Amino acid sequence: MRDRKQGDDTGDTGKKSDAAGETVRFEHYDWDGDDTPSIAVPEAVAAVTNRGVTAIPPLQDVIDADALNAMVRSGDPSAVRVSFAYAGTEVTITGTGRVEITTDRS
Repeated sequence: MRDRKQGDDTGDTGKKSDAAGETVRFEHYDWDGDDTPSIAVPEAVAAVTNRGVTAIPPLQDVIDADALNAMVRSGDPSAVRVSFAYAGTEVTITGTGRVEITTDRS
């Protein structure tokens, strides 16, 4: 586990732009430690879209947050990959600690 609190964006991040939009990757989450997928996703989406966490819809409106937490933390981390639309973005979360947020370029 890294010495940081959840929501601390000081870890490895990357950006990639293409015709479809921009993808920002956060690769510093420890799902076996204190990090929680259902908290990390809204924080990452808020950061990428320059909105406050309270300005975006609750994650529970689009996906079962408890099921997301359980799925990402279960099984072989390299085999877990979940994608869904949320707050005007496409979110991909992996069992290895990566959260990718893709925004529409339009």
